[in-house]
Formats: sequence, C-alpha cells, structure tokens
Amino acid sequence: MMFNLKSVWVICCLCWIASSVPAQHVNSYPKDGKVRDLKGKVQEDIVVAKDGTGDFLYIADALEAIRVYLPKPITVYIKEGVYKEKLEIPGTITNVTFKGDGPDKTIITYDDHTGKDYMDTFDSYTMLVWGNSLTFKDLTIQNTAGSVGQAVALHAEGDRLVFENCHFKGDQDTMFASGENSRQYYKDCYIEGTTDFIFGSATALFEDCEIHSKSNSYITAASTPEWVKYGYVFKDCKLTAAGEVNRVYLGRPWRDFAKTVFINCEMGAHIVPEGWHNWGSKQKEQTTFYGEYGSTGLGGDDSGRVSWAHQLTGEEEKLYTKANIFAGNTAQKSAYDFPWYGYEIDSSFNLEDSYYKYKKDFPGIEPVYNTPIEGVSDNTIAYKDLGYRSLKMDVFFPEGNRTKKLPTILLVHGGGWRSGDRSLQAPMAKALAKRGYVTAVMDYRLSLEAPYPAGVHDVKDAIKWMKAHAENYGLDTNRVAIMGGSAGGQLAALVAMTNGRQEYESPSSDQEASASVHALIDMDGVLAFHHPESSEGAVAAQWLGGTYEEVPEIWDEASALHQVGDGGVPSLFINSQYPRFHAGQDDMIKKLDEFGVYAEVHGFEACPHPFWLFRPWFGDTINYVDSFLQKVW
Repeated sequence: MMFNLKSVWVICCLCWIASSVPAQHVNSYPKDGKVRDLKGKVQEDIVVAKDGTGDFLYIADALEAIRVYLPKPITVYIKEGVYKEKLEIPGTITNVTFKGDGPDKTIITYDDHTGKDYMDTFDSYTMLVWGNSLTFKDLTIQNTAGSVGQAVALHAEGDRLVFENCHFKGDQDTMFASGENSRQYYKDCYIEGTTDFIFGSATALFEDCEIHSKSNSYITAASTPEWVKYGYVFKDCKLTAAGEVNRVYLGRPWRDFAKTVFINCEMGAHIVPEGWHNWGSKQKEQTTFYGEYGSTGLGGDDSGRVSWAHQLTGEEEKLYTKANIFAGNTAQKSAYDFPWYGYEIDSSFNLEDSYYKYKKDFPGIEPVYNTPIEGVSDNTIAYKDLGYRSLKMDVFFPEGNRTKKLPTILLVHGGGWRSGDRSLQAPMAKALAKRGYVTAVMDYRLSLEAPYPAGVHDVKDAIKWMKAHAENYGLDTNRVAIMGGSAGGQLAALVAMTNGRQEYESPSSDQEASASVHALIDMDGVLAFHHPESSEGAVAAQWLGGTYEEVPEIWDEASALHQVGDGGVPSLFINSQYPRFHAGQDDMIKKLDEFGVYAEVHGFEACPHPFWLFRPWFGDTINYVDSFLQKVW
C-alpha cells in the first residue's frame, strides 16, 4: 500500500513539473488557444511573448509554424524579453519581418563556441539565416560565450537581408556575413567584437552603423569571391573602441580577393596609421581591394596607410550607390514592389530650400511656418497600413463644441511626385480650420517608393478614412473637397474627376466608405501630361513608369483632363505666372462647362510656383478657397 501511495505521489509530481515547464513545440501556444499541430501552416502576423500574451512562447516555435514560401509578407513581432534560443531560419522562409521592442528590450542570446561539443566556427551561431527577403528590426542578437575563441552571434547567408536598428554583440567572429550570392544591408546598427568580428563572403552595406572594437585586433576579414564587384562597404559609420584599445586594423584578407571599403566614416584614435594588414601574405596585397574615401577622426589620416590600399577618387566614390552595390542577377524588388534594400527618400523639395531659391526674384517673400494656431486642435492618425510602414494624416479642426457638421478639405502636398511631405500643407490646413473647416494633410507614396497609381490609391483611401471617422471630427460627408499644389494639385484633380470609378481605387483597400469628393481646388497642378502647353518630362516619366512614347495610355489615364465626365465637381484653379503648370486647364474648363459644372480661376501675376507656401500670396489663397467653397456649398 505504501508503494502504491508513493508511486501515485511520484506520478503527480512528474505531471506537475511537466505542466509547469512550457514545451518548445510548434503547438505549444497556438493563436486560437487550441493545442494542434501548426507546423508550416501559419501565414498571418505572429506575436512571440515570453509572458504568454502572444501566439507563441518561443521564437523557434514561430519559425516552425510559418508557411513555406509565403504568398504575402508577414511580421513576427517579438515582444520584450531575453530569448535564450539557438535559431535557424531555413531557406523556405521568405518575406518575413522580425520586429522587436528595441535592441535593449528584445534580446536573442546563446553561448555556443568552437570546441564546445566538437563544434566549429560555423556551428557556433546564435542565429543562422538561410532564408531570403527577410528584415530584422529593433532587436539584439548576441553570443555570450566570451573570450573562448570563435563564437558567432549572427551567421547570415540568405539573399536580400535587411537589418535595421539591430545590435550584434560578441567577441571573436561576432558576425559571419557570408554567402557568395548573398546581399545584406545593415542600417543604424551596432556591431561589437574583438577579432575579425565582421567576416565572410557576402556583399554587405553597413550604413550609419557603430563598429565597436573590444580589443586590439582586426575589424573585418572578408573572403569576397574574385567575381564579386563589391564586398563589404561601410558608409557614414562611426568606429569606436573600449577605453584601453589603441591598435586596431580596418581589415585583413581572409581570402585572396577580399574587398572592403570605408566611405565618409569617422575613425577613432584606435585605428592604426597603416590601416590595413595583409595577413602575412605579400601575394594578397596584389589581389585584395581595400579602400577609403573621406575618412575623418584621429584614425582617419590616410598619410600613413599601406601603399597597396586605395584612396578613392570622387568619381569612384559616386559608384558606391545602393543600386550598384546590390546589383545582381536575381530579383531586385521586394514583395512591396520597391528595391529590397529600401527606397530612397528625396527631401529636396522643402520650405527652407524653396525660400532661398525664390527670395532673389521675390525680395518680399516670407515663408509660412508650421506653427500652432489658437483655436485649432489637431490629431495625428495612421490611415493606412502598408505592411512595412503606415501612412499618416494630421487632422485639424476648430476647438469647442460643434453644433453642426463641418465641411472638410483634404490637402495633398507637391514635390514632383518624388519629394515633399505632408507638413508643407499644414499651415494652410490650419488656417482653413480656423475658418470653420475640418482639414487634413496626408502622406502618400512617392515615385521612389511606388509608381503610379499607388499615390492615387492612397489619396482615395485617405478620403474613405475621413468619411468612416466623420463622427469623431464632426465632418459633413456630403461636403468634402480635395485640394493640392503642383504634383498634389494634379493628384487632387485626378481624384476629383474619377469619382465612383473603381479602377482608380485600391483593390486591396479595407475601407468601405465612398472615395467621392464634392469640390476641387487645384493650385498649379497640371491637368494633362501630354499636351501642347505641357512640358512634363523625366520626373513625370519616373512616376508614370515610362515616357509618353513608352506608355502613352498611362500618361492619358493619369491626366484629369481626359477623365472629365458627368461626375465632375465644382473646381477652383489658382495659378502662378508659369503657364506650363496650367497645361490643359482651358480645355478642362470647357469640358466642365459642357456638363454644367462650375469652374473658377484666379491667378497671381508675379509669384513663385509654390506660392501657397509664402506670404504675401498665402492669405489671398486662403480667401479664394474659402470664398469658392462658400459659393458652391
């Protein structure tokens, strides 16, 4: 009897222990709470959380659950915590973003090293990445084995890999960035180590990163294949070191054709004057390519560099663009239809630069800055989720209790369809809100991110969002105007003249409200891309996906003039002194008149093209808009 009781007691204890320790299996914490086999079946966003508030407790479980060769991109959100896991991301996992809560909060760690259980360097990783088209953001990958020999934190061999705001911590061989056909992009990252802590055969660009040496040794050990044009490229990076470190080489060649270049990098005093080491091989001095351009800091003096290293010329430096570095024979586009390493942000069209450009010809010009206006409240929201980022909108409305629904104006910024941002239209939006309107300024995708018709879809989705949230802001969904300047004016006109036409709306939109508007205000926005009065060229071609000779149907499709019909709305045109920005306006007004639609025109005889950004034209523009809308509504 005692034996039976003891047996029961032992069994109960074992059951309690088993139930208290979470198992690391793909069905350990499924999203719906039901225990079942999820291996290779999940194709939606996933949350990993150690505290049980997510879909899985372990990252490894989430990896096993992801469907192979996903039909659409997903995000694996890894919540704050220290995850001691040795991870392998197989080649069948693609188009996934792994996002943490920040490199100080989401930490992936392990402690394998060479010599442990007969392990070699390439098995000592904390994370091994074989998959392609993967992005890692806001997390740390580390190997805590210490000074015991080679101990890899990240072993990456997939293609089209992006690491943004990630930390890589370890000692010797922290990062194995390798793979003959692998292209890797590191942005705003921190990488630390002792010896050869960035090594391998990949083509990798490190941009705006901190490279931290923990001992006197070597930073890089590239093994670039002979046929690869670029190896490791460091641009605008900062090279730092621990306090006692004072003799560090930029690199040594692991293999004969190593290629490593530092461009515009700040180098601490720990970098040795000679800069580079030949790893004891005179022959490698003839075959490697080590170069610098614009190095600064106490370690950036090139006067003592080894004779076989290169100082790039200005023309050579210009060749080190992302497009050139990452050129390859495989896909260049991500699942979001822009380059996998990200799209460029063109900030050339901005208020300050425009002011300095025009003040010579217009001495009395005054920029209108984006400052608060008494009596106007604002709210910033995300109106559209693109998967890789959100598009935002600033909504402005009169303060106080609203006893009646207010008319609404959505303002679209200009910038040649490739530059500018929503803040440019904020001063005008606030001034109109002061007059009793609900107004909004919005993000939309520019040509460097996504070509036409993405921007049109975004504007229509913004209109839908505002109507869907009308009760929140007291707006009248039957009095919605679209307004824009320059490229934003062209977009506004096209949106206004395509009311109700599904082919101009996003097929993937989750907004159910109507995208129709009831009035148009076009400030210097072209109405016909191909027209005797038009001079649109390369900038328009970039947005429209080709020249008129290449895609004439797209140029016409994107021209508001050719879309005027019985769905046209009352239109206000405010013109600068430059006729080319009014291309097709007279023809459009004739068409509107044929359909019995009101149109009104005002112009400034002497003003810059973006007159709405400056006084003295700013105030008159507000008056024209207010008077027009009061008239038609």
